Amino acid sequence: MSARRLLSVDLLRGIDVLLMLFVNEMAGVTGTPAFLRHVPSGADGMTLTDVVFPAFLFITGMSIPLALGARMVAGEPRSRILRHVVGRSVSLIVIGVFMVNAEHGNAPGWLSPAAWNVLMTIAVLVLWQAPIERQRRWRPLLIGLAVTALVALAFLYRSTDATGPLQLRPQWWGILGLIGWAYLVASLIYLLAPGNRPLVLLAATAALYGLFFADAFNAIGRVPYVSIGSTLGSHAALVVSGTVVTAAMQRHRARGSSPGAFGWYAIAYSGLLIAAGWMLHQFHGVHRAFWISKPQATPAWCLISAGMTCAAWVILYELADVKGRRHWPDVIRTAGEMALLAYLLAPLLLSLFEWSATLTGGVNLYGALGESLLIGTIRSAVFAWLVVWMCGRMRAFGIQPRL
Repeated sequence: MSARRLLSVDLLRGIDVLLMLFVNEMAGVTGTPAFLRHVPSGADGMTLTDVVFPAFLFITGMSIPLALGARMVAGEPRSRILRHVVGRSVSLIVIGVFMVNAEHGNAPGWLSPAAWNVLMTIAVLVLWQAPIERQRRWRPLLIGLAVTALVALAFLYRSTDATGPLQLRPQWWGILGLIGWAYLVASLIYLLAPGNRPLVLLAATAALYGLFFADAFNAIGRVPYVSIGSTLGSHAALVVSGTVVTAAMQRHRARGSSPGAFGWYAIAYSGLLIAAGWMLHQFHGVHRAFWISKPQATPAWCLISAGMTCAAWVILYELADVKGRRHWPDVIRTAGEMALLAYLLAPLLLSLFEWSATLTGGVNLYGALGESLLIGTIRSAVFAWLVVWMCGRMRAFGIQPRL
């Protein structure tokens, strides 16, 4: 098994990405069951759909000791690793800002919202493309064109929610932006933790949840554009709680212990997380900070989601990494390895469907399929498969964004 990669982590990420693509499309289907929809912002509770995002944050944390730890073992200076972390975080935040604004572009301008999103996604793919040998000669030119295109698109963007020549706004940073902030905080904690000890990381997780409550009870000041409590607190805590698992596993194996035995420790950890979330929720009548709420990123929601994700990972870990089952559906493996590209392609396809409505008398045929629950469910499943299939084909041609 690669020291830098666990197949089970890729598989879990792939399942989560496929589920994300599916439930996102089911949101537009008439009669979608409640368990496939997000719980309303003013409600206390969660559904399967509300676990998708925190699961991805937890998996992001699991990858940190595997990726950054390998760099540290190889003797790479921490200053260089830090530059990598900051660069990756800033990239996610910038892409997130562009993508979240694409969802709010609704004012007339030189470009329709759909056309703006298509061109923006193409520019992002070009700018963050991992160059292969035959592309290296043209790479500086392509980077220059992509940066120019994104700057131009930023000024061409129009929304009824903003005024002025530059109407692009941080909004809520978007999913990728939130991941970028949380990854930055968690990676800094991992790099600074003495010996990257699991107990130190666990203490940091608790401290970040404490930061959420401090913000919720107005014990700290406000910072423009960034939520201290959720963006830098509970979301980052979710990532660090995932880091605890793989850091503990690495220490477990370094002591020569059986790989299979670690599964029981991980199951106990998942139970601890769920129990902690349940206990916090017992105070839900005191303040909303104790609710189970995705929109508010409450600790109870984070902890229960993290525990469920960890339990799911243990099953895959036992099958793939302990018992050696290496044959899994290509769609799952591809989704896990190409998560960023899948996330970029999904809205691109939807914009193309919307754009093509001008050729069909203004009717979005893809959207019309969502008027029936049965057909809409099939449509959503096919869409998820199509996005991942396209990722695989694009990778075969050397198109693979890397941060």
